[in-house]
Amino acid sequence: MSEYNRQKGGREAPGGGNSPADWWRRYRLWLAGLDRKAKLRYRLFQALAVLAVLIVGITLFLLSWIRLPDVPEPPGVVPSPGGNTSQNQPGQPGDVSYEGAELPDVTRSGRKDGYYTFLLVGRDVVSGATDTMMLITYDTRGQRIDAISLLRDTMTNSSGKRGAQKRLNVTFVRNMGDRKLSEKQRIENGMTALKKEVSRLTGIYPDFYVMVEWEAIGRLVDAVGGVEFEVPFDMNYDDPYQDLHIHQKKGLRLLDGQDAMEVIRFRKSNKDDPNKVILGDAGRTQIQRDFLTATLKKCLTPEILLKLPTLTDIFMDNVDTDLTVGNILAFAQLAVGMNVENDVTFVSMPYDNVSYTGDALVCAREKELLELLNAGLNPYLDEIKSSDLQLMYKKSGGGFGVTNGTLADPAVASRPAPKPEEPDDPAATSPEDPGTVTAPGTTADPGTASDSGTTPGDIGAIDPGDIFPDPSPDIMGLERPDTVQAAA
Repeated sequence: MSEYNRQKGGREAPGGGNSPADWWRRYRLWLAGLDRKAKLRYRLFQALAVLAVLIVGITLFLLSWIRLPDVPEPPGVVPSPGGNTSQNQPGQPGDVSYEGAELPDVTRSGRKDGYYTFLLVGRDVVSGATDTMMLITYDTRGQRIDAISLLRDTMTNSSGKRGAQKRLNVTFVRNMGDRKLSEKQRIENGMTALKKEVSRLTGIYPDFYVMVEWEAIGRLVDAVGGVEFEVPFDMNYDDPYQDLHIHQKKGLRLLDGQDAMEVIRFRKSNKDDPNKVILGDAGRTQIQRDFLTATLKKCLTPEILLKLPTLTDIFMDNVDTDLTVGNILAFAQLAVGMNVENDVTFVSMPYDNVSYTGDALVCAREKELLELLNAGLNPYLDEIKSSDLQLMYKKSGGGFGVTNGTLADPAVASRPAPKPEEPDDPAATSPEDPGTVTAPGTTADPGTASDSGTTPGDIGAIDPGDIFPDPSPDIMGLERPDTVQAAA
């Protein structure tokens, strides 16, 4: 400091010097010369500067972590030099060994900007089957969500000999592979097969999957403070085997987590209920779809952003997915504030009831299905056409055929021999008792009467239609069907 500055009581800011040591010495002298008030201002400035650097750093990190995923190429499809995609030849890298034809041609037409597709499934904890399946398309630019329910009893082009083995919902569990594999690998195997089957049914190969354990729904509902839902009818059901008791009153109510679990678990009334209700597959999934819509509406409100950490914990504890936490948060941030009434559409797969080997199945109605797919679900540049689908259908003379493919089980082409009935077996009788009232627009549960004559380990031994199957004597103690090594 100059002699003039010393005499005037002034201070010289750090600077000059030829080395870091000189700079530090001058800085310490300058700081020592500050009065108490000036030191406080300086320390505050330092703290704010450090905080600003931290905020910028955290923001940059979150921007790199919380981001939308890249759209993956379907297995068996690789980018061509021109930017389009082409089908692999069998055995080439990326090819998936799976029964059936190549992926639909529409997958090679290119993608609409900002479109993502997801396969959302609810897995039954007893049978391992994926009993609730929804194909969802999210247009992130147009801020629209379209979803279609895929019925668990949909007949697939499978080599399984019984009708129960040809249901869409057993595709996952029958393709998980050797139990010596890791659980993650087995889930990937099963979901790859299910995605491929969904692509044959809809022409859309899902980009990502989300497999939910239904117990998470109750925790989610409690975390968001309850969900307002119109319970369609009185629900009364008691099962002493699994200590399950469902008692819900009809009407618009604010459901807590326990209420929500009872509503989505309901499939039939007690036998002595004077207003007995038996839900078929379509009726049960309709209630679940409506409830998921109500839950989504609650989750898309702006205030839900404050609860994202809790919701993310619940999600990751109860969900298997090929999305990262950052991907999930990015989608959640985009979706918050959407108008559920106008911008979210849930539909159900149009179908006809059929039967094979005594098992109740359904076949998709092609024309109506194509209209729904191209009305908002299609993420591709070209329209999905009949030639993109492989649908099972009932032939007029009996037996079944498949569109645009070869039957994996040639026996289904002929009318099957009648299944012998066992009079003493109560499961061989119709599940719909005299006087039973079904919910409007539903049928009696098609899976209930189809499980007679099964043996432990057979996929049909446990009715894959029940999201929470009743542990009645015909399924108590049976081995989980994922022990069966059968390729679907």
